[in-house]
Amino acid sequence: MASNERLYEVWMLYCTKRDPDYFKIWLEIFISSYEQCLDVDFEKPPSRPEEVPPVLTLLPDNILQVLRHQLLQCVQKASDGLEPEQQNLALLLLKFLIIICRNLSNVEEIGTCSYINHIITMTTLYIQQLKSRTKEKEMMDHSQAEDFVRHSLAFCESLYDPYRNWRHRTSREQLGTIERGRQKYKAAPLTVEFVPFFYQCFQESEHLKESLKCCLLHLFGAIVAGDQRNALLAISPATMEVLMRVLADSYMGSCSSDEAEDWESEAVSRMSLLTLGCLREVVQCLLASSSDQRQVEIASVLENYFKLLNSDPAAVVAGKQQQQQPAKGQVPTLGRQWEIRFVALQVQMLDTIRDMFLCSDRPVLQAIFLNSNCFEHLIRLLQNSKVIQGRLDSLAVATIKALTTVMHKSPAAK
Repeated sequence: MASNERLYEVWMLYCTKRDPDYFKIWLEIFISSYEQCLDVDFEKPPSRPEEVPPVLTLLPDNILQVLRHQLLQCVQKASDGLEPEQQNLALLLLKFLIIICRNLSNVEEIGTCSYINHIITMTTLYIQQLKSRTKEKEMMDHSQAEDFVRHSLAFCESLYDPYRNWRHRTSREQLGTIERGRQKYKAAPLTVEFVPFFYQCFQESEHLKESLKCCLLHLFGAIVAGDQRNALLAISPATMEVLMRVLADSYMGSCSSDEAEDWESEAVSRMSLLTLGCLREVVQCLLASSSDQRQVEIASVLENYFKLLNSDPAAVVAGKQQQQQPAKGQVPTLGRQWEIRFVALQVQMLDTIRDMFLCSDRPVLQAIFLNSNCFEHLIRLLQNSKVIQGRLDSLAVATIKALTTVMHKSPAAK
């Protein structure tokens, strides 16, 4: 109650004196009252806030207009570089939007306003800064820029996956049809800015932190899992190119020097797992749509998938060894270390094929797999795997499991 009275008092001061500092104070008080709603970590399981933020009609009448004006000013100044104080204001505005969207009845209205496009414009500028690396920039503190990017992607999640369907799936909490049917509030319509934004984020992104790339992949998965209509807009040739390239980079072992120490690990990278999860959602979404709604066909996704799965490991291992420049008399070790990761990712890709079949229309998906020559691809995988000494067993088992899944209760496949 005290905070509500304080909010009212500060808002009246802002309206009377038109001093932006009072608006900033108002935002800070509001955000501190609903701090638990700022659930911006995609890796955490979804949680319900104990206290739901108010509906828009219970907020000051002109709050959305003031918000839009302040945000637009930040966008206009962002291209020239925001001062720390302005960066702080932009982040406060973003946090306010995230909190408001945790009351799901507000999502549609917030999503139809211009906020999302302003946020994407600023996020694009920040990501461009984070992608470019010079000696001067390496000395700079990028924590504010990274913080803004993480919150902006979480804001998008709030708009496009309000019920956190993607987080439920990544935390192994599969929602049933009945639970999905109870989701009465719709996701906001996807902005046309998303696909070019997503595509550009992964262009020349060697210096962009892997954790931020994972957030981008989480967001893509959230859009696909959050709403069928939005999913079909997001699943495009451009976004499929990004997913396949991310997976290929991991598949070919293109890692930065600071990851080299982890090569002994058999674990598949988080980025690879997220990309495979996104591809599983893509296939299941396309399967549930009609041909006139799709920009991409399942067959084309599978063609690129099998092509990647059957990449020649011997050639890649040889190439990686040639890239190594060991000290005189030292034997290069990357080949053995890398082949462990190589096979681990192949096994994960095969397991993902099985996950794709956790759908309501298995016979149709089986037919698509059959028409994609999946048996030939999987048999060739076993034949090519002989170069990987000592790792064939796990790959053979995963391949047979994938074949069994494709054939299950399918006379045509058998």
